[in-house]
Amino acid sequence: MNTSLRISKGCWSQLKYALLIPTFFFVFIFIYTPFSFQQDFDLASRSWTFHLLMMTCMMVCVLAITRTVFYFLYKYIHFKWWHYVMWCFGEVLIISLFFALYTSLFHIHEDARMPYFTALPFCFKFTLLTLFFPYLVSILLRIIANKGADIENATKAPDSPLVKLYDEHKRLKLTIDASAILYVAAESNYICIHYLENDREKTYMLRNSMKSFEEAASRYGIIRCHRSYFVNPRHIKLLSRSKEGLIYTEFTVDGVDKVPVSKMYYDALAGSL
Repeated sequence: MNTSLRISKGCWSQLKYALLIPTFFFVFIFIYTPFSFQQDFDLASRSWTFHLLMMTCMMVCVLAITRTVFYFLYKYIHFKWWHYVMWCFGEVLIISLFFALYTSLFHIHEDARMPYFTALPFCFKFTLLTLFFPYLVSILLRIIANKGADIENATKAPDSPLVKLYDEHKRLKLTIDASAILYVAAESNYICIHYLENDREKTYMLRNSMKSFEEAASRYGIIRCHRSYFVNPRHIKLLSRSKEGLIYTEFTVDGVDKVPVSKMYYDALAGSL
């Protein structure tokens, strides 16, 4: 749960959830009508199927917004699996809030409308129990895909020692030998590649995100050591700890600045040395 989340590229990879999850919700409720749904929403003026359709449309709108927000946040924030699980739980809660509002407007009990905060626990229960299965399946499929990619990268040797780096517009900007890279640092909307040329440190600024470098880093054995840094273990002499308890890398090349190592990534980096 504390490992990094990796999702498919492209906005559609997230927006499909705005269609698939509500589809499951509609079909499941329509066929099985669990949690007394049919009785609770079978009003004289409209059938329960009308209310089911309306609530499904509400779910589509909520998920379209939340998944679009998630897609753009994913570009800039390093998500862990437990972050994603909490995000899914938050989506269920938001959907429940809207369902409760809808229920309080249309559900009549003893000639009086159901109060909002009375409807909320009921809506949260049947929403959570109904959507638990599709969310669980989607998470398991993503974990399997991530594990499969890890195994493939571990067993597949790079076709070339050269790393090709592209800018945010997918234009090739730099081709460099992976063994020459010292470390990569995030600087605002850029990544700064520190590399060796004729035994001297040089830098190259590339307009792109750190996430864009993750695939190349995994392929060529360059390891994330901090939210804002990747390092090449080939050039690390040792890991040192300051008086304040902070961990830094010391490079085999003189004059190269130390790079911070966060506790989250320490074990992975130390195991590669």
